[in-house]
Amino acid sequence: MKSFAMMVLGCKVNDYEATYVREKMLEKGYEEVPFKQKADIYLIFTCCVTNTAESKTRKYLHRARKQNPEAYTVAVGCLVQIKHDEKEVFEDIDLIIGSSRKDKIVDYIEEEKKCVVVEEVVPTDFEDLLIESYPGKSRAFLKIQDGCNQFCSYCIIPYARGRERSADHNTVLKEAEKLSESVRELVLTGIHTGRYYDGEYHLYDLLKALSGIDNIKTIRLSSIEMNEIGDDILSLFSEGKLAPHLHIPVQALSDKILKAMHRPYTMEEYKKRIFEIREKVPGISISTDLIVGFPGEDEETFEKSLKELEEIRFSFIHVFPYARKSGTAADKMEGHLRGDVKKERVARIMKEEKKYTEEYRRSFLGKNINVLIEKSEDGFSCGYSREYLYTKVRGIYPIGEILEVKARSVEDDMIIGEYAAE
Repeated sequence: MKSFAMMVLGCKVNDYEATYVREKMLEKGYEEVPFKQKADIYLIFTCCVTNTAESKTRKYLHRARKQNPEAYTVAVGCLVQIKHDEKEVFEDIDLIIGSSRKDKIVDYIEEEKKCVVVEEVVPTDFEDLLIESYPGKSRAFLKIQDGCNQFCSYCIIPYARGRERSADHNTVLKEAEKLSESVRELVLTGIHTGRYYDGEYHLYDLLKALSGIDNIKTIRLSSIEMNEIGDDILSLFSEGKLAPHLHIPVQALSDKILKAMHRPYTMEEYKKRIFEIREKVPGISISTDLIVGFPGEDEETFEKSLKELEEIRFSFIHVFPYARKSGTAADKMEGHLRGDVKKERVARIMKEEKKYTEEYRRSFLGKNINVLIEKSEDGFSCGYSREYLYTKVRGIYPIGEILEVKARSVEDDMIIGEYAAE
């Protein structure tokens, strides 16, 4: 029996696509081993969003070749799509696959093909990669959309993933029904999820239909833009299945930088919508992505950003220092900041963010929250609440169970609670 090892870098869409390939490999009789072990086949799902992700790709490709020089090595995904012709990156890689034909990866491996499968223009048809289960997991990712038409000035993804396209709603519902046999939570994912439209169903229609699947108790949106959250979607929160957590990327906290980034809103518009959402869905968790140190971000702009942050008070933030990417409009802009300045500003944002995150967690003390149990150890069961708050519950409970928990304290960036029925 041949063995394979996988390394998945980047976003939830990569995770979904890798899960599809893993499922097909196991069906063919291959045995999965940890990436650090010697394997007959190595698969690296690449990412190109940041320079760190790109350097990690290089590291794992090198590690695979070092661990077993005779192994069949596969590089897949976004970095491949934009840099497949750079020999120093993909030297000695047997199979190089870009942002399409991922449904053929296992066939190519079976045939031991050594080739480059990269279409210069990513096809506009949605590529169905249907997953039947997420073994050992409490929740499942479900890819409903791919590609992006927005072309933010800092982002390479429209070039790596191609134009927007959506899965047929009937296919999504069929896959969700199958996944509901093993999980209770679905995370809808895509590159630009809020733009879902298959010619008949918009995102609201799809969410409404998915809510009708009895075994699915929670539906979570991985990410959505502020101008794509209509009141129709907000109305679904009261029906109970849509998780009260929205990840709404802001990317910058000043109009000057938002304009330079080509983001489709002003700070006033963004804040207005955030406050409207909180009014309509009390207690909702709103998290965000924030890029710090974008070209032209002077000290005055950054200080104003800190004041905006204090006003909005996100439940948590993913903070990134701006990283230049060749091929993007921002790479050619003037006013790039030194690395040490960006690092210092990231630290200041994270210090402020910690206060607001702690404040949000503590707002649940003494209240009951529903937690999806994902693991048990040392007399505790752990998982995320519907608001995406990491929670430890005293006692051992089954993986995949949704538990009503009384929040008792906040320790080490998590809520400590106990089964509410006890």
